[in-house]
Amino acid sequence: MEIERENASYLNLRLEPCSDEAQAFVCKVSSQTWASSDSKRPRPSKLHEEATGAFIADLLTCHAQDPSKCLYRSMMASSFTGERIGYRAFRRLVEGSVSAKLVSVVGGTGGGNEIGLATRFKATVSLISLADKCGIDLEKLDTHFRPIPRPSRIAYPLLLRGASRQVGCKKEQGRNIPVDYGKPEAAALAEQVNDLNTFFADIQIEPASDHLAFHRIFNEGDTRGFAWNKGGRLYSMGNSYQQRKHAVRSCMKLEGEAVVEIDIRASHLTILHAKLGQAFDPSSRDPYSHPAIPREVLKGWVAMTLGHDRFHRAWTKDKKADYHNETGRDLRKDFPIKGVREEALKLHPVLRGWPTCDVRWGDLQFIESCAVIDTVHQLAREPRLPALPVHDSIIVPVSKRELACSVLKANFKKHVGVEPALSIR
Repeated sequence: MEIERENASYLNLRLEPCSDEAQAFVCKVSSQTWASSDSKRPRPSKLHEEATGAFIADLLTCHAQDPSKCLYRSMMASSFTGERIGYRAFRRLVEGSVSAKLVSVVGGTGGGNEIGLATRFKATVSLISLADKCGIDLEKLDTHFRPIPRPSRIAYPLLLRGASRQVGCKKEQGRNIPVDYGKPEAAALAEQVNDLNTFFADIQIEPASDHLAFHRIFNEGDTRGFAWNKGGRLYSMGNSYQQRKHAVRSCMKLEGEAVVEIDIRASHLTILHAKLGQAFDPSSRDPYSHPAIPREVLKGWVAMTLGHDRFHRAWTKDKKADYHNETGRDLRKDFPIKGVREEALKLHPVLRGWPTCDVRWGDLQFIESCAVIDTVHQLAREPRLPALPVHDSIIVPVSKRELACSVLKANFKKHVGVEPALSIR
């Protein structure tokens, strides 16, 4: 099963059956996949039926959009932490589905969530035929399956990872570390995240499938002196609005109203300058403007650098793919990384000492995350204004942009010491 990046969708597992036909269809598939699995129990468990409903809903939706498309998702156990469908239940379902010849699967090559690395799934003719026999009209799937309600609380609002390590040219994600929610600091952080989940459970978000719940991911939990102060970004679980391009996010609605995205301009550069006591004003000029290097190329190099602990020797796979998708050309040939680095360091001398700097990428992310999360939390509690975070930006109803800008500026200054430059898109 060969697929292209643009010809695959993420397997979210966020739909459930809502019609009699869909319930009967799920029951049949559940029985077949259970019988084909290695379980000794005679009947499918409730968890298996729930997983089946979510799985086949995504498969049918994908097939209805384009029969040549497939779904992708990591089969690493850690990628299911805190999710509605657990790793063991889903793995058993996949194995049973393959044995029953209802789903075709191509194993991933790296365990990650990138297309081409993650495991791919596709409905077989047998599954589509069974759906038709059960009265499932692929052109009216929204009458048979609906998004699950957003939870007001989740069991694991914090994820803690160890330090990542470099294995050859590949960066390997740190191991998952259990969180002790009995400790006051972890409990307070978890409560803040679930406060937001409670608030957003009742907010009308369109498309509804673009957000389920938030969790906050911290990094370098196995390093000396860790005090819940590395990383800490707020992530919308699964393949959410945060993974969409800005053009797609701009079409969202909150409480029935159109939205704007308020972006902290050159957020990490601003924080780095402030922490090193150096002047920096991104509002006076575009920090990524260069006469010979495209803005996105230069910005990409800065983002790569500040997300790493040293200067890269080569462009990352993502940056090369993004450039090729935009231009059809080879980033390495058009803009060799050494030349881009030299020009970037001329523009931003503060980065010359980055490999030995006391401020690290985890510090930048944590400081930024505190400013953004405090903003989202404050807006949710007082004026009950929904503000969806996208790491260094927030999405708010267009009528509330002035208030949101004011609160974001205040919280950024509280954590960083300087007022940020904001842009509204």
